[in-house]
Amino acid sequence: AALAQHAGDGGSNIIDNRFVTGAYDLGVCTPGQRVFGAEFGELFPNFTDEPGFTSIPGTFPVPSTITFNVLGALRLWEGGRFGSLIPAERISIGFGPLTPVLTPLTDTFTPGFTLAVSSNGEWHRHLEYTLQNPAADGIYLLQMNLVGNTPTTQASLPFWLVFNQNRPEIEHDAAIEWVNINLVPTPGTAGLLLAAGGFMCARRRRQRIRA
Repeated sequence: AALAQHAGDGGSNIIDNRFVTGAYDLGVCTPGQRVFGAEFGELFPNFTDEPGFTSIPGTFPVPSTITFNVLGALRLWEGGRFGSLIPAERISIGFGPLTPVLTPLTDTFTPGFTLAVSSNGEWHRHLEYTLQNPAADGIYLLQMNLVGNTPTTQASLPFWLVFNQNRPEIEHDAAIEWVNINLVPTPGTAGLLLAAGGFMCARRRRQRIRA
């Protein structure tokens, strides 16, 4: 399960008036995934723009916008769990020329910025995450949510990004699995209406050419 949640686009949709995140693979988005892995340093040191989020055209009203929020401070993997350890590092979250948002040093709600839905009702965005100094090797956990600006749509349930900075992939997998087991409620307690099954995404996963 952890291996399936490494860097790549996540899906986004509206189900029963709630913003829902999901898994994305080969043009198919399956709602319900709330843990996403990412690797710093694949393009530039201490940087990644994965995971992005995508949707099929017509998913969101036009015009409308979607905002991300940071729901607390980073946590650092302690070798067997994420606990109360807040690292010195922060993550800067940017998008093009917009002023970046820094993750907080305490567990405070930190609003992000707003990005418009495309003219065809699709929302495909890759936020830009940069690990700040001292940018030590480790695995970092960030909790976020997404919310649209339409009054009838509820914000997404919290989701988690598990960032790997130069640690072995077996350790990254273990951290992702721990979050799934310990932080994500079961579908019954979360109240997600996921029986609708997968929804198709017209855009295939973005491919990169790496040296």
